Amino acid sequence: MVKHIVMFRLSGESSERNAMASEFKTAIEALPAKIESLTQVEVGINDGPAAGNWHIALTAVCPDYDALADYSAHPEHLKCVAIIKPNIEARACVDYME
Repeated sequence: MVKHIVMFRLSGESSERNAMASEFKTAIEALPAKIESLTQVEVGINDGPAAGNWHIALTAVCPDYDALADYSAHPEHLKCVAIIKPNIEARACVDYME
């Protein structure tokens, strides 16, 4: 099983970031029903007070790296990314086999 962990830092005012993050969360968390290669997904939206924290953390689980590649390129996934793409300031990612 591959865990795909991604964090995003978004630009914009707090209310705009939160609205985008919430829309992104809803869309991404619906993907396991639409993408066979995606076993599970979880999205967390930062609500901590510390300055400089990342705004969104995503954990996706796929059976293997081929399945992760399928998920990453899937049109439904790309629609989700489009929600936040114009406001992504930074992205960090770690993929590992468990």
